[in-house]
Amino acid sequence: MLVRISKSEISGDVTPPPSKSYTHRGIIAGALSEKTTIYSPLFSKDVESTIQAVKFIGAEVFEKDPLLIQGVEKIQPSGEYLNVGNSGTTLRIFMSLLALSEKKVTLDGDDSLRKRGSRELIAAIQQLGGRISSNNGCPPITVRGIMKGGDISLNAQSSQYLTSLLFSTPLCEKPTTITVTSLRSRPYVDITFDVLEKAGIEVTTNNNRYEIEGGQTYGLHEMVIPADFSSASFMIAAGVMAGEVTLHGMVESKQGDARIVDIVEEMGGTIRWDIPAGRIKVKQSDLEGIAVDCRDIPDLVPVIAILGAYAAGETIIFNAEHLRHKESDRLKALFTNLKSVGVDVEEKRDGLIIKHSEIRGGEINSFGDHRIAMALSILGLISRKGILVRDAECVDISYPNFYQHLRSLHTAMEVLV
Repeated sequence: MLVRISKSEISGDVTPPPSKSYTHRGIIAGALSEKTTIYSPLFSKDVESTIQAVKFIGAEVFEKDPLLIQGVEKIQPSGEYLNVGNSGTTLRIFMSLLALSEKKVTLDGDDSLRKRGSRELIAAIQQLGGRISSNNGCPPITVRGIMKGGDISLNAQSSQYLTSLLFSTPLCEKPTTITVTSLRSRPYVDITFDVLEKAGIEVTTNNNRYEIEGGQTYGLHEMVIPADFSSASFMIAAGVMAGEVTLHGMVESKQGDARIVDIVEEMGGTIRWDIPAGRIKVKQSDLEGIAVDCRDIPDLVPVIAILGAYAAGETIIFNAEHLRHKESDRLKALFTNLKSVGVDVEEKRDGLIIKHSEIRGGEINSFGDHRIAMALSILGLISRKGILVRDAECVDISYPNFYQHLRSLHTAMEVLV
């Protein structure tokens, strides 16, 4: 799909989609529980991968709102091959969950996912007793149990490695102690803990040490999914750059990407979060560039990058090297696309340096990455010639209504193919 976004003055109200991170985790915890009701889930391509994965291990899922899940007492794969599409969360959590079964299963994904390595998680599963082989750390990955538990050290360059083990080790027969030597994107682990606590799973934490008793039972009964701050950040950027936007359903949760509110404020933006009402209002503002440590907020980097192109002075994004191993090399994708539409940008090993620029516009390549497509679409709102986004349908991975919401804000937009 080709979409052209042209210079616009926008206004209106939107309700961002539910949290993808909470929806993934809620569905998996529900599949491991007896019976669960999940209210306001996200329905997207990545979430569909998780729904198919829990069905693969024996759960029944009634796909509507609310989402009804009949869970499993024991993980019993229905086949020997599971394709999880583009969903890294699904892949990594099920790498360890499937290591609780004796049946051999091969996990695979699309071309993008086949480039994303999980060596540290593979090593941890092996140390805990699972048998696993891979294509140099990448899918296809063949898993077979049975993980027993034990003491391991984990270099969690992706927070999904720790999340995976926190979901699976409570079901091992022996206790597990995980000593984390490095952890990025900690807020996503906080979301995991929030869901596990709701499900009655106990984990004892002491700084970087996690102790998990084996033989636990999941008991998630119901869960309400909050709105997704990662997705909301694009609409916040649209408002502060090009008009006035009110976002609804923005309740407090463990999402680290709520930090977008503080970042916009620090840059000088007019933004107000009425927490009791779950409402964020943002207005077009003059911004000043800042330096942002993105170690724990990788999904905000595309938004911070476009805000930096709009803001006066210089915006520095650093401590974001882990973005090179997402759906695309996001630092390279941002650098290439920003440069092509007229932005003064410098690529660093762990980030970007972006200076205020007149946005010329032009054609960009999303690289099949939903966050790149959404960020560059928003930049089109202040471009001189408009921005043409290729493969724009990739937004369905996390925000299926993204372009409908932009249109509702009176955006000048054309869908060409």
